[in-house]
Amino acid sequence: MTIAVVVCLVYHSRTDHTALLNGAKCGSPQIRTLDRSLRIVGGSEASYGSHPWLVSLRFRGSHFCGAAILADRWLLTAAHCFSDSSEDFLSSVEAVVGKHDQRVMDRGERRFRLKSVKLHEQYQPTLPMSYDIALLELQGTIQFSEIVQPACLPLPSETFLPKTRCVVAGWGRTKERGPLTPVLHEVELDLVESAVCQHVLQMLRLGQEHFTVLCAGPEEGGKDACQGDSGGPLLCPRADGQWVIAGVTSWGKGCGRSWINNRMKPRIAQGSPAVFTNVPAFLKWLLRKGTAGSQCSVGDGVLPGSGVIIRNPAHPGLNYSNNEVCSWSVSVPEGKSILLEFLEFDLENDSLCYSDHLTVFADESMPLGRFCGSVPPPPLLIHSSTSMIQFVSDFSITGSGFSVQFRAVGADYTLGPGCGTVARFESPGVLQSPNYPQHYGNGAQCRWIIHAPRGHVVKLELVDFDLEHSEGCEYDSLAAFGDTEAREEIVVLCGRGVPPPVLSYSRVMLVQFRSDSSVSARGFNATLSFISKTDF
Repeated sequence: MTIAVVVCLVYHSRTDHTALLNGAKCGSPQIRTLDRSLRIVGGSEASYGSHPWLVSLRFRGSHFCGAAILADRWLLTAAHCFSDSSEDFLSSVEAVVGKHDQRVMDRGERRFRLKSVKLHEQYQPTLPMSYDIALLELQGTIQFSEIVQPACLPLPSETFLPKTRCVVAGWGRTKERGPLTPVLHEVELDLVESAVCQHVLQMLRLGQEHFTVLCAGPEEGGKDACQGDSGGPLLCPRADGQWVIAGVTSWGKGCGRSWINNRMKPRIAQGSPAVFTNVPAFLKWLLRKGTAGSQCSVGDGVLPGSGVIIRNPAHPGLNYSNNEVCSWSVSVPEGKSILLEFLEFDLENDSLCYSDHLTVFADESMPLGRFCGSVPPPPLLIHSSTSMIQFVSDFSITGSGFSVQFRAVGADYTLGPGCGTVARFESPGVLQSPNYPQHYGNGAQCRWIIHAPRGHVVKLELVDFDLEHSEGCEYDSLAAFGDTEAREEIVVLCGRGVPPPVLSYSRVMLVQFRSDSSVSARGFNATLSFISKTDF
């Protein structure tokens, strides 16, 4: 039986208890976020409006924690900010958006009461405070403007490498045991490698059984978040300039202390990097709890049988809504493959598909492609019995949406001469140009996405190779990439003569064959295999 299960969804504690604008994008402030050329120590005063997603949480008029705007009525913060969740406490809490200076009423400032607070079910209030994350639902909706905008959540499988320079801001203490700052401050912190983070926390006897945090900040100290900054976002940049919430400010040992040679220091003098809840690890929880501003048009439930069409919006003539997050899980019998065919497609277009986009996964974890624009993607054949389709829209332009048909096909099913995308996970295997060994046709667009087992890389070995030759392989070409988005180029090949074997950088390789509208040739024949990294 073929089924599609549809899910539509719209951190010391650093706590101190004493728009829709037309064309707005999440994570894209219209005012400079931070002068990247500065070499700041400890932080500096932020420009007014440079952190439009930052929220001041106030108890009876006094700031105690930060939060980040996710949608027009949802905020993200740290669970420990609401360790007291009594009715008396919650009724006295306000969320203030558009805030810069705590001493005055800022232009564009607006205050909201809380409708609900959702702490993670596995949150542990004692150090090292694992699962320190919470969602706040507001009474009323936020009107986005130049100085009030949402931040971006990370995409599924999106990661940020160690030493990525990220930014944290807040109204917390500017030095250990110092006073809260009335004016918003910001500081750059580099991400610390996960293994180093775990090692430092274990040495402090603050390691986590389930590691749900990330660390940031220099070994020598001097730059950190502090009490009062809890719950605020750690934002890391994308290539297109958007800022993404990588972490939620959680805790740390001291403020700005050095954590070099902790073993040689008395416990009272030891330090740690700034510790943040690792937001990418909680995406499913956030979606399940309902951060989206509106539900997708397709109803919840089970879609039985093969040949089912998934549409959004459900009715022709309408556009999908802003701020949607929808997931469809597809399962077919073991031994079968999944064929996805895109019948209609009209999403907002941008070069990196960071705005409105549709992402396809195998086994709900391995990304196979992210699609946007108005041209329907070619068919996608997935050699797996499970897949997930996820749709995300942001806060500005919308389109007429999409319809995707899925069906179960045999494991030996092949795509037509025009090709499409094939996702493979088995080894060894064979890749061939269309019609091989006869001449391939014109206008071919063929993609193969190969995922190796953990600890392995992909080896592509060409046995026969004959493509049209052109300078820079401008016309017909065979290219290999180290990622599914075709950004990490490994090699581009054309002409005659068998090239040497091609190895991937990691466990993923994208192989892409394109032919233009003129000369063709015999094509190529290649074998696939997986090589253990220990064999190098």
